[in-house]
Amino acid sequence: MRYISFYVHVFFLFFHIQSVTGYQNKEQQSKEDSYQFLADKFYANEKDSVTAAIYGNQYLLKAKIDKDTIKIANGYYFLASSVKSSIAHKYCDSIIAITKNRNTSSYPAFAYLNKADNYFNEGNYKKAFDYFLKVHEEATKYENVMLQYLSKKNIGILKAILGENETALLTLTECYTFYSKHKNQAPYDYLNTLFALSESYNFNKKLDSATLINRLGYKESMKLKHEKFKYYFVLNEGINQYCKKNYVAARDSLRRSIEELKVNGDRANLGQAYFYLGKTLSSLSFEGDAIEQHKKVDTIFQEIPQIIPESRENYEVLINYYKDIDDKNNQLKYIERLLKVDSVLNINYKYLLKNIVQKYDTPRLLSKKQEIINSLESEKKLSSIMIVSLLMLSIVSVVFWIFNYQKRKKYKKRFDELYNADFANKNENTKSPSIKEADSITISEEIVSEILRDLKKFEQNKDYLQSNITVNDLAKKMNTNSKYLSTIVNYYKKKTFSTYINELRIDYCIEKLKTDTKFIKFTVRAIAREIGFNSPESFSKSFYKLKGIYPSYFIKELEKLNKI
Repeated sequence: MRYISFYVHVFFLFFHIQSVTGYQNKEQQSKEDSYQFLADKFYANEKDSVTAAIYGNQYLLKAKIDKDTIKIANGYYFLASSVKSSIAHKYCDSIIAITKNRNTSSYPAFAYLNKADNYFNEGNYKKAFDYFLKVHEEATKYENVMLQYLSKKNIGILKAILGENETALLTLTECYTFYSKHKNQAPYDYLNTLFALSESYNFNKKLDSATLINRLGYKESMKLKHEKFKYYFVLNEGINQYCKKNYVAARDSLRRSIEELKVNGDRANLGQAYFYLGKTLSSLSFEGDAIEQHKKVDTIFQEIPQIIPESRENYEVLINYYKDIDDKNNQLKYIERLLKVDSVLNINYKYLLKNIVQKYDTPRLLSKKQEIINSLESEKKLSSIMIVSLLMLSIVSVVFWIFNYQKRKKYKKRFDELYNADFANKNENTKSPSIKEADSITISEEIVSEILRDLKKFEQNKDYLQSNITVNDLAKKMNTNSKYLSTIVNYYKKKTFSTYINELRIDYCIEKLKTDTKFIKFTVRAIAREIGFNSPESFSKSFYKLKGIYPSYFIKELEKLNKI
């Protein structure tokens, strides 16, 4: 997922500053006119950061003299918008410090927004995500709809970066619906949403939908007089055509976008364009030209902080190329670069990394790095190193195979037991201690009998399928107290209340999976929700704890039997 750095937050602040001039006396109006003059000068010189900073400092100085907290915050914000991100963070922290006890619809929301934008451009996506969430919370609190969708859009982009492609598509589609109604007021955000949406369609393998959005974005860029933006849709369509295996069309689109990206200085997207041009040329059998494009990607990502998941594949291509031609020095150089990329990805992409197939995972890279260094130092040591490495790899492979074989055997045995068990009649057939034997629990026989009778009804009616059941809630429904109910479940069911409920649910689930052909087609998430669990994680953990295998394994084995 790529991103185009934005300054829309300054646009919003501009209108905020204009809106505060209103019903004031002449002296106050004169002061506001002076503030407005400095604000106008700041915006007029925004592209000249040095000049803009002069007016921002004058604004801040005047605000401090007048001891006007909101105006001081405005001044800090002007300066934060005209300096490097490291200094901008300090100005934003000052805004947050002085406005934290007097929240307004603008502050500290705009300070959070500036920090989120800067963290993104620094490549720190995790912190960027945190601050976009803060912006959204502030915007929701004050019903600032435009700011809500600005933050929601960027959260959608970050979701895609973290590999949450399906939820990202939902978020960006919602933002598109909103911005399409406000495209004249916020053309940049509308076009940026289209750009992100087309890529999200691509990630979700909806390539025709991506093409439709790219065509729309191209036309809207010209209609809204943001013609330079159209090349971003040319870039996305080039990537889309590559995914469709239309390599000639992909090559032409990518080359067009590269010419514009060279001019506008967008290095991150230029790197992405070179990356896909390299893959396209390789598919067209122009291997030499393809490697040159991948080397350009490396050059760019040595200069900018953003690291994207595709960077990893780019280095794998270069490593394999130099491995094939036995150029150990370059192979070692790009392994070093890939290790650096992995360290950044490990910080920013904890959720994403689990979905990336790592042909050169970090342990193997470190091992290979040492092997190559030793090879360069002394070719004579190569044979012994290779023999030891192969021996170790063989041992590890055998151990791993044995472990997996035992694990599969154990799982298969547990599946057979569960498949042949009759959970539907399990509770009726389970023998409980007689009521007279229960002297140790110090509850009268009458109460015990009544609670056991209610529990039987509870099981027969399958009330345990309701979510969020607690011992307190169930005790109230049975007109008893939670201590009695918990004690009786512990004694007669031989388990805790939580385990009792979970086991009922899972036994029901197993029988339903065995007998209901529709139910077996549900996702694990849907099954968990259907039988009362709040999340697929808690369902899977309980299933494994009680039955010794995971529900996903049980379902796969059932599907195999059904096919037979």
